[in-house]
Amino acid sequence: MNQHHQSVVNQVQSLLLSDENKPEWVNRYSGYADAIIANLDSIKGNRRRLREWAPLKFYLNITNAKKAKRTVRFDVRYLGQTVAELISNTDGVTLSTKATKDYESTNLRDFDCDIKLRNAPWVGKEAAAFRAFFKNRNPMRNNTETNKSNEEHRVESLLLSEFSKSEEKTLPNIKPVMIEGLRFPMPTPIGASKFGKTKYAKQGSGGIDILARVGTGGRATYLCVIELKDENKPSEPASHAIEQALKYAIFIRELLRSNAGADWWKLFGLGGSIPAKLTIHAVCAMPHIENVDTSFAGEIVQVGDDEIQLDYIYFTEQGNEIIDIKTSLSYGKQAEVSV
Repeated sequence: MNQHHQSVVNQVQSLLLSDENKPEWVNRYSGYADAIIANLDSIKGNRRRLREWAPLKFYLNITNAKKAKRTVRFDVRYLGQTVAELISNTDGVTLSTKATKDYESTNLRDFDCDIKLRNAPWVGKEAAAFRAFFKNRNPMRNNTETNKSNEEHRVESLLLSEFSKSEEKTLPNIKPVMIEGLRFPMPTPIGASKFGKTKYAKQGSGGIDILARVGTGGRATYLCVIELKDENKPSEPASHAIEQALKYAIFIRELLRSNAGADWWKLFGLGGSIPAKLTIHAVCAMPHIENVDTSFAGEIVQVGDDEIQLDYIYFTEQGNEIIDIKTSLSYGKQAEVSV
């Protein structure tokens, strides 16, 4: 095994398994799972009342999932960026551009949208005009050079849409982890956004770009932790991205081996019990260019009795759509990539 990647395992485990940190995150994520499971009927019932109007997409973050006993709040995103909040309960469904947070200034800055909504009925004229605005505009963000993090969210949304297809997929046998059909950003208690640095936080911290399932079904289905970059450039090479993916995959492994592991296994959409030996894929996803780095593909990183396999996804985008994917994933579309 690559000695550097072994040192990454040791570094992340030292943070997660310390006497101070382990009880904190285990208790926190156990509480997350308990609350989400308790609210699943409410989430499902409210989700069924809503039609998702392309190109807007619904997301359910962990904070709102925990509080979804009666009222469910959904992020409404366009090109991966939140543009409004949808609130659903037995009283009805409303849309707001200024609720928990204020999205009006960024809507105007990034999309030239000056529509302001305050608890507008989802089936009413104001909400319809809001949806039509985004449906009819050219799918681009203003000032992409000054809003790089939002550009990464746009590409993330494209990949999520591609992975969610039921047919004509550029990458078969992959599905994003969702909660009752809602896109679900999976948080972590570690932050690894800066190469070579890992931090622990009792609140907030890191987040997995895309958590997915890959495989052909049953026991031949594996979790896949994907770290996404919207550019492929020397200052942020694949070796950096794969290290980030590995760090988050180590957390997922520790989470599944904790006393809350069985609950998270089910929330991740996996059946049966957790295998005695886990295999998790850690993947970097980046635009395809000539001479991409494939040197780490298929490398096995040992974490206790479990394994993390390193892989790549190199994608080609055209017209705000993913048109080709080249990958080393064992259960995806195999393709030769020049190096």
